[in-house]
Formats: sequence, structure tokens, C-alpha cells
Amino acid sequence: MIDVEVSLEVLSETPVSVGAGGSAGTLADKVIARDSRNLPIIPGSQVKGRVRHAAEAIARSLGLRVPRSFDDNTDTVIRRIFGSPQYRAPLHFTSLVSVLGEPSQIGLEQRLSHIRPSVAINRRRGTADDERLLFQETALEGMIFAARPAIVGALPDIEHLALLWAALRAVDRWGGAKSRGLGWATTRMQVIVNGQPQRDGDLEAALRSLVKRGEGQ
Repeated sequence: MIDVEVSLEVLSETPVSVGAGGSAGTLADKVIARDSRNLPIIPGSQVKGRVRHAAEAIARSLGLRVPRSFDDNTDTVIRRIFGSPQYRAPLHFTSLVSVLGEPSQIGLEQRLSHIRPSVAINRRRGTADDERLLFQETALEGMIFAARPAIVGALPDIEHLALLWAALRAVDRWGGAKSRGLGWATTRMQVIVNGQPQRDGDLEAALRSLVKRGEGQ
């Protein structure tokens, strides 16, 4: 087993809207998730979900086995990274907290989000629904969501870490309303194994090694 730490910075290129339940005390019909300090966040649960989805797509394209469903307890590389209902996940995913400029420049709540009008789309007809004007809260464009570390735990070997690394690189959209152009972002990361930073070239080689080990993974 190897000890893993991954620090993440997600730099938003368009406004990000990661929804939270309820809208009390605001004009918005859909509000964004915040932490106890009222700062916009990307919850750790969404980080894990998005990265798992990307990892499954990459594994499938490389000919590796993937779970048939979320409840599938078959021993696969995906289960060994992300867990299953019967297998405890070996990694912990922390929420990414927003920073706008230097910490000393963070001002009032309204500087960290924006409320924008939108309409509900009828997916069957492809047109806007009548009388369905909504107000949606988004974090500001150009905001950085970060955690150091964002992912901690242990994995069987560096090949498993390489798939996680590749999946993190593949995620370029966060939050909801992607059809409206929200959530485009660039992800930067630092990967540490047993206290030592890892180079991209070494992780690329480890991913190729994982594929060579065959479909049994």
C-alpha cells in the first residue's frame, strides 16, 4: 500500500453553480453550496462523484473492467479506488473552498456570488417552459476552489493512483447547468506518495503499466 495526498486547485473559467438544498433567505430559486464561513464550495461528495465517473470512462476505454452499477461489489480497479456499498473507500475527499484573489481581499458575501435569471427547458420539446423563469445563484467567474490536501488515504500501488490522476485531469466541468455554459474550469494538482511529489511522466508510465496488467483489473 502507498500513502496518497492530492492537493487540488480548480480555476473556474465560467461561473460555477453547485446546488444546495433550500433557498431560504435569498432571492434565488437555486442557491449554491457554502461552508460554515459562507464561502462557496465544491463539496467533497461532488469531487468524488465527478472523478469516479471520469475514472470509469477512462478505464472502460482502456479495456479495464468497471462496475456494472454503483452497487456492484465486483473487485475492480474502480472499487479499490472509490469503494462500494460493501467495501469502504480507501480515500477521503475534502470539499474545495473558494478563494477570490488574496485572502485579505475577500469581502462581503455578494462579492463571492451572483444571481442570474434562467428558464426551465422542456427536454422533450427543446423549448423553454411557460412561466418558468428561475433565479440561479452562481459563484463568480475566475474563482479558485482549493484544498491542500483534497484527497488523502492509501491505495494498493502507484498504478491505481495513476488512474485517479488521469481522471482528475479529465474533469473540466463542475456543478450544474452545464448546458448553459456554467462550470468550465481548469484543474491543477500536486500528487504526493509516501511524502514524495510525483512527476506527470511517472504517473503516465504507471497508467500504461496498469493497462498492460490486463482486463483482470
